[in-house]
Amino acid sequence: MTTASRRVRLPIAGMTCQHGVRTVRQALEHQGACNVQGSLRQDSARFEAPAEVPLRQSRQPVAAAGYPPAHPRLSESTLLAPAPQASEAFDLAILGSGAAAFSAAIEATQAGHRVLMIERSTIGGTCVNIGCVPSKALLRAAQLRAQVIHNPWHGLELRAEGVELAALVRQKDELVATLRREKYLDLIAEYGWEFRQGEARFLDPETITLDGEPLRARAYLLATGAAPAAPSIPGLAEAGYLTSTTALALEQLPRSLIVLGANAVGLELGQLFAQLGSHVTLVELLDRIAPFEEPEISQALRARLEADGLTVLTGTRVTQVERGGAGKRLAVILGATTHWLEAEDLLVATGRRPNTAGLNLEAAGIAVDARGAVLTDAYLRTTNPRVFAAGDVTASPQFVYVAAYQGRLAAQNALGHAGRPQDLSVVPRHVHPSSHCCRWAYGG
Repeated sequence: MTTASRRVRLPIAGMTCQHGVRTVRQALEHQGACNVQGSLRQDSARFEAPAEVPLRQSRQPVAAAGYPPAHPRLSESTLLAPAPQASEAFDLAILGSGAAAFSAAIEATQAGHRVLMIERSTIGGTCVNIGCVPSKALLRAAQLRAQVIHNPWHGLELRAEGVELAALVRQKDELVATLRREKYLDLIAEYGWEFRQGEARFLDPETITLDGEPLRARAYLLATGAAPAAPSIPGLAEAGYLTSTTALALEQLPRSLIVLGANAVGLELGQLFAQLGSHVTLVELLDRIAPFEEPEISQALRARLEADGLTVLTGTRVTQVERGGAGKRLAVILGATTHWLEAEDLLVATGRRPNTAGLNLEAAGIAVDARGAVLTDAYLRTTNPRVFAAGDVTASPQFVYVAAYQGRLAAQNALGHAGRPQDLSVVPRHVHPSSHCCRWAYGG
């Protein structure tokens, strides 16, 4: 263990690119500073320095490198605990790269901590890649088409002729790529934490492996999100089905579509395809759509959707799925009678399951519930006191703003010992039914 140190913020003028950030970092490290984090946004550098070294000494190497520094200032905590052991390469290792992960990384980096973010797939998580952003982009296109078809203005001639879904999807993908770069990739360079692509899993309660190589951090944050889940129905896997992810990548509009599940995701995507021109049937196990909202909301939504041409079936039980002449056939018990439904394709929107497979949580002593969601206490700490969790990988409401809030709070509790419990007593949500438009704010 090393001697105590101080966390310092040094305002700097003239840093206009990452080259300047690197130059300042190297100059400070050459003088013995550690955990140096430069920020273009804040025109400053944050670092740790031995408590016995005068603060003014940090200005000299930066000025010599060509960047005029102001007077250094102590950050919130004057004295830091002794530095972690040399074997702990980072203060915080984050598994995942969605809203919770980025919120935590920004919070920890701004506080002067060394952060590593690990992503095994596409950076950005659900919301920007396969959730809110792409679905809302396509919903807007579908809404415009529906408004043209149902144009109420006499003397205003509008046409909605064909739908080239592949072109809409390409435009959606371009938007996603732009936002992924601007809202995620560029922030890593701006704030300066380390990002690695690879498979991470726990080796023991204090260690993870990244593509097989051991790595240790003072604290860990699980922010791996969730993915679409499918119920156990005979024949479903063999017949094949769409999920919310694959449905947003279709390039050919299905003439007819059965949507299994009529909660947030099923309703949103069901109306999307209906407004683009598919004949959509919503099939819900419970006795009303939007079953977790007030009954009056469910009733109003159903009336609006049926008026727009969707078929809505509630209180059903699907007993069999198979390939049929039109594409897919479902055996559905409605009341005391079994009916066969047919459609060109089937979309399963019956919930999401936390992404914990392959993390080897058992080796770290991290408990999960029956759905696989990571269990946390009020401070977002798991059953391993070194590991915290935030976002859709927990049992919390699956909203992107909840994930961002939890990520920031988890970083504060994990590294600053803030001791702040989460407060989810007020979580915004809305259902917005209107003519030819039903929007639902849901976590991606």
